[in-house]
Amino acid sequence: MSMVHGGNVYEVAEHMGVSPDAILDFSASINPQGPPSGLLKTLTGHYHRLQHYPDIHNRSLVDALARFHAVPASRIVVGNGSTELIYVLPRALGIQRALIVLPTFSEYARAFAFQQVDLTRLITTGETLFQPTVEQLEAAFEQVRPQAILVTHPGSPAGSVLPPEVREWLVDKSAQREIYCLVDEVFVDYCEARSFKTLINDSNNLVLIRSMTKFYGIPGLRLGYLLTSENLAGRIGAHLPPWSVNTFAQIAGAYCLEQEQYRTASLAFMAQERSRMLARFNELKGCRAFPSEANYILVQLDASAADAARLQQDLLASERILVRDCSSFEGLDNRHVRFAIRLPEQNDRLLDAFSHWLARHAD
Repeated sequence: MSMVHGGNVYEVAEHMGVSPDAILDFSASINPQGPPSGLLKTLTGHYHRLQHYPDIHNRSLVDALARFHAVPASRIVVGNGSTELIYVLPRALGIQRALIVLPTFSEYARAFAFQQVDLTRLITTGETLFQPTVEQLEAAFEQVRPQAILVTHPGSPAGSVLPPEVREWLVDKSAQREIYCLVDEVFVDYCEARSFKTLINDSNNLVLIRSMTKFYGIPGLRLGYLLTSENLAGRIGAHLPPWSVNTFAQIAGAYCLEQEQYRTASLAFMAQERSRMLARFNELKGCRAFPSEANYILVQLDASAADAARLQQDLLASERILVRDCSSFEGLDNRHVRFAIRLPEQNDRLLDAFSHWLARHAD
């Protein structure tokens, strides 16, 4: 099986000869509470719209995003998932040399390679919670002189946020030296106060990559967007194909942004359940859990334990639980595994299975 990404339940289920619904998926970090209540009724009520092309300008969705983030609509670009926007960025911005901070989502490296960008990798470690330091960034910048720097905030798969001094360095560099600062914020909904969005007025070259699929539980609809300067929004939008965001995705996005009770409940749930799971992981011998501000937890297995691939295979075979083997992330090895945070009873099932596995495979 090709397990480069999380959430590959269809291939896993086919391999096991079971329904995808039989797999308890901890490999994809999606809001476990599912889409907001009422979304199905809203989509059904607009079923007749499928006989028309989608709004080519995505106006209702863009307006809803502008209200939600308190930014002008001219600073927003929407796409068919954040991945579509990732692949457009190097071409739209004319990037030839870039610095990417690892580990991060693998599609960034693929998108830059596809556009033949000269890519330099800055690999971080667990000592800094897999985020760069100013000293590391400065040294890499002086050596490479990149046209763009890509960081992930919160980190993926670690869940840590960028330190304040790094945030300041990135904004200053993008403002003063005309370097594009690309910030992956696809999981920042769980710590919105940490977003760079209050700083986009300080730099014409700051691009924030956002997603609606993770927090609102709608990955099947594919919906992402960018927050940036008006100039860059126009340039990037001109490289997108027409009608890339379908009608149901536009309607769902606008609806989700209005669901404040859902948002508040999701944040409260995740804060409590994440804290509980971290405490449970920290009680276990044979692993180390990294602190997170997202809806997932990165765990490093001790050298005495079997590797993450073995853990993944064993939990699938015994419990039909799918976890994320992180060895495919550049900068991580086969001792790293990521667990999404799901509903409490599901998390308990995972924790029990994992603790029993550790007891068998770690000293």
